[in-house]
Amino acid sequence: MIIDASVLRDVQEEWATVRTTRDMIARNLASSFAGGGYTSHEFKNLSYSLCLLFALSVLEHVLLQLRDEGVFHCKSRQVGDLMVASQKSGIIWINCVLINEVRDRRNDIAHRRIWIERGDCWKYIDAIEAELIACRILAL
Repeated sequence: MIIDASVLRDVQEEWATVRTTRDMIARNLASSFAGGGYTSHEFKNLSYSLCLLFALSVLEHVLLQLRDEGVFHCKSRQVGDLMVASQKSGIIWINCVLINEVRDRRNDIAHRRIWIERGDCWKYIDAIEAELIACRILAL
C-alpha cells in the first residue's frame, strides 16, 4: 500500500483515466461499426495498445513509489527489476508470469510498433488492475 495519500490519489486517478479511455475506445469503435462505418482491425489494436501502455505506466508509478517509500530496495527504474525486487521483499503477485508477459508485450508496442490484439490488451489491463487491487491501491 502506498503511504503518501496524495500519490495514492494520483495513482487512483491515473487508473480511472485508463478505465475511462478503454471504455471510450470501446464505445467509439462499437458506434462506428453500428453506424455502418469501418474501422480497420489494425487501428482497433493500436487504440487498445496505447491504452495498455498507459496501464503499465500506472503499475510502474506504483512500483517506483513503493520503492521510494522503502517497501523494497532497487536501484533500477526498470519495471522488470522493480518486480523482482518487490517479490524478494515479500510482495505477493497474483500472476507475475502474466504481468511479465505484459511487460514484454509493452516492448513490442513501444519499440517495434507491433500492436497487440485488443482481446489480449483487455486481458492484460485486467491483470494489472487485479494486481493494483491486491496491493490495496484500488478498491474492488
